[in-house]
Amino acid sequence: MKKIVLGFLFFLVIHNLDAKIVFCLKCDTTFIKSYYSGSSVKVPESKIWVIDKVFISGGDGYNFKVSNSNFKPSYKAGETISFPYYIAEMELITDKNMISYLVYFTEKDKQ
Repeated sequence: MKKIVLGFLFFLVIHNLDAKIVFCLKCDTTFIKSYYSGSSVKVPESKIWVIDKVFISGGDGYNFKVSNSNFKPSYKAGETISFPYYIAEMELITDKNMISYLVYFTEKDKQ
């Protein structure tokens, strides 16, 4: 439900500011991705991903914020981001079968 609301709000901003988008083609992009514990992702070529904040969830509707000290501040093109099988914050979740990470990234172009 949150992803739909965020997408709708983003559309409204774009719709109301469409004349200014032409000047913002090189702006940083913020996006949200979900990963299962133990998985990994590779940063695309010519991009830098900065982790803004990370949450974990057991699928029951509650998200717990994770300390950013579990990750590097930024990842350059070609680097792999690994999401741990276990971190201390997982003790707050009752159903530990399908834990997922909800990650807020800022994407920058590599200079």
